[in-house]
Amino acid sequence: MPARLLAAEDDPMPARATPSEAVPRVESLAAFGLRVSPVITHSRRYGSKVAVLWIDTEVLAPEDRTCSPLSREQLTQALSSRLRNRVRATDLVLQVGEHAFAVLLLSAGLDEAATVEQRLKQLLNGPYGVESGLMYVGLHMGYATFPDAGRDGAELAAKARAAAQCPR
Repeated sequence: MPARLLAAEDDPMPARATPSEAVPRVESLAAFGLRVSPVITHSRRYGSKVAVLWIDTEVLAPEDRTCSPLSREQLTQALSSRLRNRVRATDLVLQVGEHAFAVLLLSAGLDEAATVEQRLKQLLNGPYGVESGLMYVGLHMGYATFPDAGRDGAELAAKARAAAQCPR
């Protein structure tokens, strides 16, 4: 099959944020599905693999210490920056709602998604420096692959989220 050039607006690969940019945010699984639908369509058409890695987060604070909204925001920014810098340039990181992230892993099947999940568990755990001192975050991760676990981005994200809630 001859190669064809894609116009910039037809490119299914998402643009990567620069280190100074915030991770894009969507409010729901449906919005995530719409955001990644061009990539899923491209994968369906060309038979490439795609995985969604879901990350639920929770602030781990001592009982005697309250966490201000500013500290929570700084923690989310630090976590999103660390996450974005630990995945490939071709992968897409989105914040979903207040306390979750979804990573669209291009050219990744079950084995690759499992490897990335384990690696990120090690790299994202640890202290985060915020205004009020050091904070820690609890992570719950799960993944789902296209086309095995779902036919669109929202369905993949829902399956990955469900996997994050089930202990393995």
